[in-house]
Amino acid sequence: MAAKTVPQMTPKALRGRSSKRFVRANTIAVCGVALGDEGKGRIVDNKLGALLEIPGVTMAYVIRCQGGNNAGHTVEKSGKKLALHQVPSGVMYDKAVGIMDRGMVIHPEDLQTEVAYVEEAVGDTRGKLILSQDAILTTDLERAEEILNRKRQHQSGGGTGRGISPAYAHFTDRLGNKVSDILEDNWREEFGKKYDNYVTLFQAFDMSLAQTSVPDFRAIKQKKAEIARTVGSKQEFLDRLESARTWLIKRDIVQNTFLIHASAYKDLSKGIIFEMAQAMGLHLWNGTRPDVTSSDTSLYGIQSGTGFWKAENISERLGVFKITYTSSVGAREMPTMIPLAKSVRGPADLVPDATNDEKFAAFVRQEAHEFGTTTGRPRDILWLDIPFLTYNIHMSGVESLAATHLDIARSDMKIKICTHYADLQGNVVPYQPGLEYQQGVVPAYVELDGWDSQDVRNATSFDDLPENAQKFLAFIQRRTGVPIVIATTGPDRKNYLDFEMNKK
Repeated sequence: MAAKTVPQMTPKALRGRSSKRFVRANTIAVCGVALGDEGKGRIVDNKLGALLEIPGVTMAYVIRCQGGNNAGHTVEKSGKKLALHQVPSGVMYDKAVGIMDRGMVIHPEDLQTEVAYVEEAVGDTRGKLILSQDAILTTDLERAEEILNRKRQHQSGGGTGRGISPAYAHFTDRLGNKVSDILEDNWREEFGKKYDNYVTLFQAFDMSLAQTSVPDFRAIKQKKAEIARTVGSKQEFLDRLESARTWLIKRDIVQNTFLIHASAYKDLSKGIIFEMAQAMGLHLWNGTRPDVTSSDTSLYGIQSGTGFWKAENISERLGVFKITYTSSVGAREMPTMIPLAKSVRGPADLVPDATNDEKFAAFVRQEAHEFGTTTGRPRDILWLDIPFLTYNIHMSGVESLAATHLDIARSDMKIKICTHYADLQGNVVPYQPGLEYQQGVVPAYVELDGWDSQDVRNATSFDDLPENAQKFLAFIQRRTGVPIVIATTGPDRKNYLDFEMNKK
């Protein structure tokens, strides 16, 4: 009997099979592709509403998988606005459950404060918020360490003081804690030892741990200003931690989120939205280093931040950016930044001989309310930077764009767009991550005509937009090579155009 011939897989066939990817229906991922504060929370909020209207979708998970209380995002529903930090968007929806996943850095005392703030507006959130037992834990010790690191690095600033970077660093060096550690029976002994170790560390730099000031989130939330308190004695530190621990246990909020993902992956009745914090410009490796965050802000961070989902499995992958300008918080100085004093909160604060650039930036700061979500600090205003934007899009994993703040324009003001960079010798150079590479780079601009903001806010479709706004959108889309599928056209939730929906 002749031996059977075993079919051989040709290289072409192998390529065909490996190129196919599984895409799970009813999944959306949203990340910022600029410098943060792009309006991601609002896009998530609107997308969540649309997702819950899909036939067969009975509920949705809104998943945060990186960042911590260094992120602020605002959501609105039924006339109510909430400024959120660790809590995912979606808390205003009855059929949505928020997951704070394993890639997040969680400060339990801050979380207790934030949930109380949320419940004042939306009522009881029991059963609507889940915290991963594997999420990274940060406490006032890590916050104090961030202050110490500034002294060690001879810096007066850097970071938000929320203990995010030390917590991520200690996740890597295995000296940190997970949320589950605070639920152990011997937690008080272990965290007491940790406090003692920090005392020794601080003494080596002639500093007192107990007297080191750290952000007081509860007071900041109440008074909307930067307010600090001291770490305090070991007893005080452990007592605060115990209060938060007791709250976590009573709430039964801590769960094994891996099992939730494994179940939801196969259940198409459950919609999934991944809500990334910060933005690609703050990416640990690919951002404006050294002024960056400490986590993977791209959609590829979903894989490590959940331990289950992959970016390529997600059916809709959105990048969000402000379309007529960019805003920035931090020490970074980008090539397209418009010099404007922090004391200028609007056009009325300008000097008589202010430049056109300053007039535009002051108008933007006032009209778009470009001040910090928590602290009210004014943000820097930059012209839209195509080299920077296209690089971030390229590295982020997004496949389409949401353009926010289309109404931030005036018919009597030109809008400048940086199309490329040149060095001091006039040679065209690409955008490269890292602020050191931006030194001496000269941005080249084109100017496009503005439009009336009220006409934009009245639009209900692309065709309703002013002609100059349509041309502006088309210009940006052509330059980035990625479709713009959404535009926000005003401050209210209704000021939202989904161009894909308009086609249907």
